[in-house]
Amino acid sequence: MEPQQRNMRIYKLLCYVCIVLALVGGTTTGFTRYVQGAYNEVTLNDNGYTVQIQTMDKTVKELLDRYEINLGPGDEITPGLEEAIEEDTEINIRRAFKVTVEADGKFKTVYLTEGTVEDALKEAYIVVKEKDLLNYPLNQQVLPGDHIKVIRVKEEILIEKENIPYRLVTKENKKLEKGKQELVQEGKEGVKEREILIAYHDGVEVNREIVEERVSVVPVDRIIAKGTYVAPPVSRGDSKREKVTTNKTTKEKTNKKKTEEKKTTKSKTTNTNTSKKKTESKTTRLSSGTYTFQATAYTRTGNKTRSGKWPKKGMIAVDKRLIPLGTKVYVEFPGKWAHMSGYYTAEDTGGAIKGKIIDVFMDTDDSSQAARFGRVRNVKVTIP
Repeated sequence: MEPQQRNMRIYKLLCYVCIVLALVGGTTTGFTRYVQGAYNEVTLNDNGYTVQIQTMDKTVKELLDRYEINLGPGDEITPGLEEAIEEDTEINIRRAFKVTVEADGKFKTVYLTEGTVEDALKEAYIVVKEKDLLNYPLNQQVLPGDHIKVIRVKEEILIEKENIPYRLVTKENKKLEKGKQELVQEGKEGVKEREILIAYHDGVEVNREIVEERVSVVPVDRIIAKGTYVAPPVSRGDSKREKVTTNKTTKEKTNKKKTEEKKTTKSKTTNTNTSKKKTESKTTRLSSGTYTFQATAYTRTGNKTRSGKWPKKGMIAVDKRLIPLGTKVYVEFPGKWAHMSGYYTAEDTGGAIKGKIIDVFMDTDDSSQAARFGRVRNVKVTIP
């Protein structure tokens, strides 16, 4: 019995061992399969550096945290941090680089993974105006460490004024006595305007340019009349005759006054003889020389002159006993009538033109002008 019992025990033990071995073998195979199902193989590309990782992490964020992989400003990752990890998941990280933007006296830092200068300005919220300047073209690709500078350009128009001096003009005047001057027109300065374009870069003036120049006020010349008139020469003999005639006239007037005061002492015969002498002295034809006359003026009467001509400028009426008709004389007027000085021809006579009196024709329809002329004394008449 004992051998049989021992054999039975061995048989049972072998059976147990076999059962245990069977159980152990099944468990190992299941565990292996369990472990293999819990891990996922992923590919991580960190800005060009690629690794293969087997992980049991469920999300991208868990994987990054496990390996202490941090994301910086502007870095981009796909898939997103909260995305689930599956077998053969590819995780891509694009690292951003720093770009500095300077504008309006301030500095801003932006982070880009790629892009142009225009993209960097948009990221910095900087608006570039039409005339502003940049150190890089807008369409140029930015690189790590680039410094973009915006220069603000401002332009303004300045109006600058400058005085223009007037000219001094001298004109000859044949009616003005030589050596004298008269102001004909007062001078006035003009004004020249310049339109200047001024450019500023960041508030600092960098350029000035004249875009237009014009004369806004035209200067007025100052005009001076310079006299050139020279009176005709008078011979010494003529001067003596004029003085003699003048003295005679003065004496006659004095004698006439004395005669009137002493009418009671002189007879009518004496008065008659004196009148005849005066008449004879006044009616004597004048010889060449310069004499003092009185002058009046007249205008159109609708009649021809004594010489049969229609009156016109340059004619005078005379006492033909002193100055024969057709004689050309030079008449010099004083004061404000000096502009009438010149040569005149004796073409007419008149009932009131007796002795040293001339009547000057004024070529005007305004009779009041002749009336304003009145009678001018001490007119000098030169007979050639």
